[in-house]
Amino acid sequence: MSGEETGLLAILATLVTNDVEFLLVGGLAVGHHGYPRATKDIDIVPAPDAGNLEKLWAALVELDAQMLALGDFRPDEVPVTLSLAELQRGANWDLSTIHGRLDIIQYREGALETEADYARLRAGAVPDRYHFGTVWVAGYDDLIDLKTLAGRDQDLADIRALREANEDTAP
Repeated sequence: MSGEETGLLAILATLVTNDVEFLLVGGLAVGHHGYPRATKDIDIVPAPDAGNLEKLWAALVELDAQMLALGDFRPDEVPVTLSLAELQRGANWDLSTIHGRLDIIQYREGALETEADYARLRAGAVPDRYHFGTVWVAGYDDLIDLKTLAGRDQDLADIRALREANEDTAP
């Protein structure tokens, strides 16, 4: 196992240890559904309730999470800083941590707009067991939908690879 993989597992372990409810999406979810590929980050969708976001915040503090999307600005020059209050507003966050990158997705037009959307995704999620506990992964169809909505080149490549790996002939 590479150092990068070990770091990503350490992020997941921290989330699980802090009892954060979340769904794994992104490259690790793609691997779970049959197409293992290299990834340099973890992408999660956290349950949107206030209590869970407080647990997520505690995990982020433990992970020494810092915002990545600063561009040419210093952290003190950015009008929004990572905080529990900002996390509770429902924004998406690209973060660096002591173990690697963590992307938090709380909003995606057409898929993640309400608490009911999270509940629907959670209902279709599947478990992935690790030595530190269970991580819930977005279901195959939901992952395809999320990647379709994101529409980036990597997402479209993931969709093609997932469909091929699962002999999925859907258009």
